[in-house]
Amino acid sequence: MTADFGTFLRLFGETLKDPAAMARRITALRWPHQIGWMALGAITALTVIAVYFEGLAVNEGDGGILGGRPFLDAVLLGSMTVILIFVLYWAGRMIGGTGSFGSTLLVMTWFQAIVLVLITIQLIVTFIAPPLAGIVAIGAVVLQIFCLVHFLNELHGFNSLWKALGLFFLAVFGLAVGMTFIVLIIGGASIAGGPSV
Repeated sequence: MTADFGTFLRLFGETLKDPAAMARRITALRWPHQIGWMALGAITALTVIAVYFEGLAVNEGDGGILGGRPFLDAVLLGSMTVILIFVLYWAGRMIGGTGSFGSTLLVMTWFQAIVLVLITIQLIVTFIAPPLAGIVAIGAVVLQIFCLVHFLNELHGFNSLWKALGLFFLAVFGLAVGMTFIVLIIGGASIAGGPSV
């Protein structure tokens, strides 16, 4: 257990130091999609827990940043991640990328693991030194974008960080559209199934 955790921390450090090299290692893997989905599901659940406790620390007992309902939060975060994976794969291929869906799934699963560690660090700082929490949060966002842009560049073989950055913004737009569609469906179903006035 200790060795596994130590290995994870070492890989985390290597990712922050050279995200492009880590992306190359991940894209070289040929794991079944099932492993990627299971790992993503586990990381999503842990992320919801971390965000929930962060919300408690920040909002003094409020339900958490995502809404405070762990099951629904897990569904929401999971949906967002799945949409993002498909958008990054399809949009990347449309603009000349060469990344496979399996590689996209694994890369984004590892990215979510990096996000989980950064959220955990923010949580610890929030409890230990609340005045520094805002600075740590900004640094975490910068690191996430830094890693993701390098991941996308290696995943799709762009050889251009600017093109990878463009895919990032395109994916954000696609995610917004996808989540809006899901919210409309859920809202419409709620209205249709609700009591008539």
